[in-house]
Amino acid sequence: MSKPLVSITIPTKNAEKTIDLCLEAVKNQTYSNIETIVIDSYSTDKTREIAKKYDTRIVMCKGGLLEARFLGVKNSRGEYVVLVDADQILKKTAIERAVKLAEEENYDMIILEEESWPLSRGFIAKLYMSSKKVINSKITDPKALKPGEGFFVPRFFKREILEKIFDAIPKDIIPKIIHYDHDIIYYECYKLSKKIGILKDGVYHIEPDLKKLLKTNLRYGASLKVFSKLDYYKDLIRKGESRIYIGRPLWLGLQSLTLSLILKIVQRIGYLLPAQPS
Repeated sequence: MSKPLVSITIPTKNAEKTIDLCLEAVKNQTYSNIETIVIDSYSTDKTREIAKKYDTRIVMCKGGLLEARFLGVKNSRGEYVVLVDADQILKKTAIERAVKLAEEENYDMIILEEESWPLSRGFIAKLYMSSKKVINSKITDPKALKPGEGFFVPRFFKREILEKIFDAIPKDIIPKIIHYDHDIIYYECYKLSKKIGILKDGVYHIEPDLKKLLKTNLRYGASLKVFSKLDYYKDLIRKGESRIYIGRPLWLGLQSLTLSLILKIVQRIGYLLPAQPS
């Protein structure tokens, strides 16, 4: 029997610093039946130029991250769809192991355990590394798998469940959502299925420096203004905003807490700043 096609979808915007590593990891997967779709938000750097060096299909996106996820699913053909970010590096056997897990256990979605990329450097990267260790220590806790409340979101899905939830999400809000795109997708999927698997050693994350952290989270904070004007997902966001990452051992827990507070402060500043012209 032929292996099922897996579609890897990657939203990008000015991701030239990380997209090469991301796509190289896709290219080097031990699983062979893969298609890759890059959904680009009109990058002004070399992101698309780099992506064209690989066997990728490039789709342009005018909206936010949720629309990029939607376009990735819409333009893919795989039986399984993987939502990857441009600063993530799939471990070499991740897709092969995820397909096997999904097929053998009949999972509708799979959480990929995420670790910090070992070459990430600097104080901010160190905080992220500690935070991921704290979060991953809770990966078997059922409470940690609840949408909006827990710490994890699936990234590997059966195609059919993603198609169903994108039919359920109000079409008028899809282009507007930047932050909480994964939470909304998981929230809708969780209504349909509790068949959720966990893949250990799934993916690396290239941690940001301070400049990238500020830029990304100011943008996330500004995007939360959109939610304040919508009638959808307010309870989900309220729960998400109350999450604080802390745990043991104490030193790691304090570093994780420090990162949570930094992110919340920067996002709050982004929320309070005057809206920038699009």
